This record gives sequence, C-alpha cells and structure tokens, in this order.
Amino acid sequence: MKRLFLLLVFLSLLVPGSPTFAYHQDSIRIESLDTSISIPVLGKNVTSGVSLTVADLGNDGTSEIIYGNGMGLEPRVFVLRKDGSQIGSFLAYDPSLGVGINVLACDLTGDGYNEIIVAPQRGGGPHIRVFDRFGTAIDGGGFFAYDSSMREGINLACGDLVGDAHAELVTLPAAGGGPHVRIWSWNETAELVENFFAFNEDDRSGLVGTVHDKKLFLAQQHTSTPTIKEFVIHSSVTTQSEEIFSIDGLGVAAIIFYQDNLFLSTSSSSTLYNLTDDSTQPLSIEDATLASDDKTFLIAPGRKLFSPETDAQRIEVDISEQRLYAYENGILRNSFLISSGLNSATPLGNHTVLAKIPLVHYAWNYGEGNPNNYDLGWIPYNLRIYPHIYIHYAPWHNNFGHKMSHGCVNVGLSNIQWLYGWAQEKIPVIVKE
Repeated sequence: MKRLFLLLVFLSLLVPGSPTFAYHQDSIRIESLDTSISIPVLGKNVTSGVSLTVADLGNDGTSEIIYGNGMGLEPRVFVLRKDGSQIGSFLAYDPSLGVGINVLACDLTGDGYNEIIVAPQRGGGPHIRVFDRFGTAIDGGGFFAYDSSMREGINLACGDLVGDAHAELVTLPAAGGGPHVRIWSWNETAELVENFFAFNEDDRSGLVGTVHDKKLFLAQQHTSTPTIKEFVIHSSVTTQSEEIFSIDGLGVAAIIFYQDNLFLSTSSSSTLYNLTDDSTQPLSIEDATLASDDKTFLIAPGRKLFSPETDAQRIEVDISEQRLYAYENGILRNSFLISSGLNSATPLGNHTVLAKIPLVHYAWNYGEGNPNNYDLGWIPYNLRIYPHIYIHYAPWHNNFGHKMSHGCVNVGLSNIQWLYGWAQEKIPVIVKE
C-alpha cells in the first residue's frame, strides 16, 4: 500500500501543479485524480466547522459534495458540484436549532440512489432525518435513535454491512454518551436490526465510525489513545480486530477509508493519520473533518470539540480569536463570537462567575463635557467575572468578532440568553490571548 506522501506524489502527476495538504480554515479542500481545489464554505463559521460527505446523488458516475452547517448557524444542508458551484440546499430541522448537524449519504432505501441522512450534534436530541437526493424528506418526520432526552449528539456511519441490496445506517452516540451502537435497515421507515455496546457500558468517550468492505470500524472519540475496533455484522456481532493508537491531539474528529487506507483526523491538532501504514501528514488546518468516496478525498474545517480541563462547566474567552467557548465536562457545548475591550482593557487570567445579575446600568462619567462619558442604559443578562467587568448583552452594535468595549465581554442576544441560562455561579472563566 502507498504511504500518504506517495499518494500525493501520484496525484501531482495527474493534475496541474503539485497538490499539497494545505488548507484555509474557511474552505473545503478536494484531492482526487482529476481535481485539486479549495471551495469556500458557504455561511462559514470557522469554529463551528462543517460536517462533510461525498456521494453520487444523480447516479451518473460523478460525486457531489454535501455538507451541513455547524453550531450557531441554521441547520442547512448544502449540495455542491466538485467545482464548488451550488446545486441546492435545504433545511434539515427548524431554523432555530442552532446546535450544528452531521450529514451522511448512502443508498438506504435500495432504489439505486443515495439518500441524505442528518443528525443533530451536541445539544440536540437524537432525531434522525432522511431526505432523498432532491432534499425532500422521506421519513415521515424522522425517528429518534435513542431516548428523546439524550443531548450528547449523534455521529453517523452508513454502508452495506450484510451484502443485501441497500445500505444499513449506524447511529453512534458522540462524546458524553455511552458506546451504544444501533444499526437500522430501511423498510418504508427505519427499523432497528442490531443493537450492541462497542466498549464497556460505562465508557463515555463517544464513538465515530465508518463502513468499509461490509465491515464496521469504530473509534473512541474523546481520548488521545483511541481504540479502533473492526466488526462484522451478520447473524451476530463479531469483533474482528482491536488496536490502540496514540495521537498528538485530544479527540478524534473523523475516520474514513480512502483507497483501502484508514485515515484519522484529530479534533485538536493539525495531523492527518494513515493508520493502515502508520504514516502521518501535517496539515495547516486544525480540527479537520474528512470524507471520501474512494475516488475523492476531502478535508474541511471541523469543530474544536474538547478541552483538556474537565470542569462540569467552564468558559474560555480567547481575545486573539474574539470568541467564547463553553465546555461541559471537557466537551464543547457552545461557541460564538464576542467583542472584548479596546486597548487590552479586558483583564486576562483565571476568573469565575462571581454573580448572575438580571439588569445592570452601564454608565460612566469622566467629568462634565468629557467625550468618553457614556450611558448605555439598563442591560439584561450579565455575568460578573471581575469587579466592574461583565460578560453581557450588547444591543448597541453587531460587530462581534472585533474589539469594541470598555473592558467587558460583549455578546449578541441569542448567545447571551443561552449563556446566562446555562452558566452557574462560581464556574471558571479563563480569559486568554
């Protein structure tokens, strides 16, 4: 089998220029025998990333690129040609969902055409939706793969596991959920056909997976030493192999097969692993998600899923990114743009939520006639993190992502409503750059 760098040399002989794994944070990178381009991500939100898949939707021998929005954006699925032009898009859930979606495509119904399957990421329920290649729902409103109260998010895998005329859908709890694998077959609706625990029932690292050559490959997600297992699904579930790998990041973003090689990307480093021949390739993009139809290899921005700290709740404000991260038990729960203080006015360091205050009157008088005087009125949703410094709603601007304030952390309405309801007093707040 070719090592990854040999594959890249082979590709460079077939396309103009020399393709390399160098990516922009706001683009999908395509490497194939006839294509080597970057496609800007529509409706981009860098930290939210996108969920990515590639499949032939028209049954014409040419694959399309399908991707779903990440957290903070409407749950929209986009279908693109390989040149980046948009074929169409559709909403998979109510526009207000806001948690991000995972997408996959395979011939679930056995009609010879690939369907598009969608599941919510962390924060959403286990509500699976199935759409035809035109974006029309065929699932009668969808189905719940697990108890409706589950909010850890669902990862997906799909492919022919038993050698019949159609693919099976595999639902996998993401980090924070148990290793409970469920396999579904389509008969006018999804029917549960297999049900097992891939690891110890108490394992909460979550699962990512892929189907290849009628076998199911699963990897633990929230760990730096993931175990990858290979399963055969016939009359009973059989483990074919099991191996532990060490990675240079905390967490697995995706595993895929490309030309019979198993690749892994992490959620916190810039390394792509070829696990089949034990080679790695550095990338210029972190938190990468992967997709392949064995003819085309795609990489796009993924999500920064995990923190090395495991507080029950933790807020991190990155001044250099102008972005807030909210973590639960070390797993990313939400992230959005903010506006911190001009002239380094926001104090760096380790703070806590000292108080949750429903209304604060933001005003300051430097002296009569001083142009720096201000009175912003009574503002709702305030988390005090330092004397006279708050994370709070800022209705007077919409320029989040840029420094704007006198020292507080400005947040948009929907994000501060969520954060104010979520955050408890005394939780850590780390402000860094």
